[in-house]
Amino acid sequence: MTATHLLDVHAHQAPECVYTSCNAVCTAYKALTKSKATQAISVKRAPQSGSDEIAAVMATAEFTHGYTYSSHPVAAAVALENIRILDEENIVTNVRTHTAPYLKTQWESLSDHPMVGEAKIVGMMGSIALTPDKQSRAKFEADAGTVGYICRERCFANNLVMRHVGDRMIISPPLIISTDEIDILISRARKALDETHAALIEKGLWKAA
Repeated sequence: MTATHLLDVHAHQAPECVYTSCNAVCTAYKALTKSKATQAISVKRAPQSGSDEIAAVMATAEFTHGYTYSSHPVAAAVALENIRILDEENIVTNVRTHTAPYLKTQWESLSDHPMVGEAKIVGMMGSIALTPDKQSRAKFEADAGTVGYICRERCFANNLVMRHVGDRMIISPPLIISTDEIDILISRARKALDETHAALIEKGLWKAA
């Protein structure tokens, strides 16, 4: 799945943030200009890396809207400075040509784990589908999210922020993450998966629906 496809799928849901690719704004723009399905994309946090509140809407045609607040000088100044730093330090270019490809290779290596049905990644956002059966990718017998929550807790215990959506684990590391830090991320993710696997067997939850 490409970033454009991902944006197509979620465009009608008015996403709060567009940060699924290593160059979110550029990719979102491409989605708008090349996709017939995507007509508008909301952007929040990315222009100023979450340090202040700001939002924007990119649209392919005239867009009638109303803002609850807009043109805040502090938020705008922070966003402009953040964009300047991104450009000056070639952060987006480095992510596109170096960091994202390295993360993709390392992230997809997790697919060999016994409880990983698939390991997918687009740019700097990755997901892992947890399953008790790699061949069929069956769901767990337990209520949706039960296993994901257990895995999330093991991630936190190993100093890794990896959230769960149902029984799918997701990451979205910062653009400035280094290759050494990616190696640490993958090592901790694998350890958390091992511990989750053991916990599910111990609790009798290693069962397919």
